[in-house]
Amino acid sequence: MLHHTFKNQKGFTLLELVVVIIVISILGLFAIDRILSIRIAAEQAAVKQVVGNIKSALGLEVARLALEGKMTAVAKLEKTNPMRLLSQAPGNYLGEKDDDPQTKQPGSWYFDKKQKALIYNITYPENFTTALKGVPRIRYHIKLVYNDRNNNNRFDPYKDSIAGLNLIPLEKYSWNIDTKQVANTVKKE
Repeated sequence: MLHHTFKNQKGFTLLELVVVIIVISILGLFAIDRILSIRIAAEQAAVKQVVGNIKSALGLEVARLALEGKMTAVAKLEKTNPMRLLSQAPGNYLGEKDDDPQTKQPGSWYFDKKQKALIYNITYPENFTTALKGVPRIRYHIKLVYNDRNNNNRFDPYKDSIAGLNLIPLEKYSWNIDTKQVANTVKKE
């Protein structure tokens, strides 16, 4: 009787095989979409971490100069290379560059000496928006923060008081991902 059961069993029909392939393909597409979202969120977090480290270093440098009675030196840091203030630059920092083909490398930081800007080249540009043409990137520079006592929109060393330094983006940009969805995806795994 056992032999009879094996005789009646058949393999997958072509229709069943096609349905299985379609289901696996759909699940694969969802997985790929989630993985891309996580990669983009990771890049965004890495950029925020570097920017946060630089802002902390700027605050420490202002405090150091204030303790030494050299607050006028703070203004001289505007538009300089902020990576110089870090005890250790990120591993993907290329250094100070002029027009160098290496500066187009995705996922890298460099300081453009001509523009006096710290630049990060985006690795995953499909979910990133900026008005800049060419390689998708973010440009930052150090900006002096001061109290403009005479309202002339420029720093006057003997009239205006220095409040600190800030690292600001030169153009608006946005990451077009749902970070809550990414966070939920990571929690589930």
